[in-house]
Amino acid sequence: MCILLYRLVKKMKIQEFLYFCLVLVTASAKGHENGRGVITVVVPEGRDAILPCSLRTKLSLQHEVFDWKKDGQKEVFLYSARDEYNNGRPGQDEQFKGRVSHFPEELKLGNASIVIRNTKLVDSGNYSCIIPHLQPKEQSFNIKLIVGAAPKPFVGILSITEDGALLKCEVPGAFPKPSVEWKDSDGNILPAEEPRVSYRGDRYYVSLLITVTKTDTNVFRCVATQQEISHVTDDEIYVPHCGKTAENCCGVGVVVAAFCGGVLITAILFVVIKYIRR
Repeated sequence: MCILLYRLVKKMKIQEFLYFCLVLVTASAKGHENGRGVITVVVPEGRDAILPCSLRTKLSLQHEVFDWKKDGQKEVFLYSARDEYNNGRPGQDEQFKGRVSHFPEELKLGNASIVIRNTKLVDSGNYSCIIPHLQPKEQSFNIKLIVGAAPKPFVGILSITEDGALLKCEVPGAFPKPSVEWKDSDGNILPAEEPRVSYRGDRYYVSLLITVTKTDTNVFRCVATQQEISHVTDDEIYVPHCGKTAENCCGVGVVVAAFCGGVLITAILFVVIKYIRR
């Protein structure tokens, strides 16, 4: 198993390696807490996921049978004395065809682990690895796979008045469902409206509005947290102060708009005149 991890890790960038370390810590902690041998594996969408299934006795599995299922029903991978799905054996669920493989060189060491390539959100679920013909009894392993989508939130200013600025934070297409908060530059949580949440295509779309007033820095941060995959990401924005009234902001906006409009009209006239001369 260590060899497999080494092969996976050496291909990673530093950011991916740090995320991978966090995943290992999470999996170890959760597997220990429930006391039923369930290991939680967390992987970002689109990455490969290794689901562990290894005998402590290191007994060779080259001539044995092991069967992987998802949620107790879907056939993920079946190995039977060198016969397996990737060799043309029928029965594998369409969801996993061409995406799942084992580690032939590790079978002699009792390793029945598999890798699911290019993971998708629908791959999340409970997996079981069953080795039925071992003596004195069969062995089984349970793995919970969480495939996470963790997009970075983006923020914007909807309006600015003399009473404050209305800001909006959006988290598009996340899974699992994130909790979203607004914070000031000191990290204090700010009171905001109730988040608007929609669920489409196995993803959560969250938006959160807040009205803010002038602070020492006028910097505000939107934070999205997904506890199930131990992931936190944020985006921040600087809100210009308009003075006692909103007229200053409006004035600046009008000037900018007029300038841009003038430039655009000038460019169009230049092209038209040039075309007429030709």
